[in-house]
Amino acid sequence: MEDKEKKEVLTLVSKIIKIPENRIDPNANIFYDLGVDSLLGVEIFAALDKKFNIDVPEDRLRSVKTVNDIIALVAEIKG
Repeated sequence: MEDKEKKEVLTLVSKIIKIPENRIDPNANIFYDLGVDSLLGVEIFAALDKKFNIDVPEDRLRSVKTVNDIIALVAEIKG
């Protein structure tokens, strides 16, 4: 995934969870460290679906724990 797309994912997550990008550690657990609950998680993935024109399989959502995991998943799905 290109750096531009990585930045777009970080920006998208930042806007949804209302934490400035510079305060988000891409390796932090999005649930425990960044306060993402199931509703925010659904909102993040819905926004990713729309932004990158991808369809994230529900079973893959459970494996995502960090922003870096989200970036890797988007890259994998996009091919």
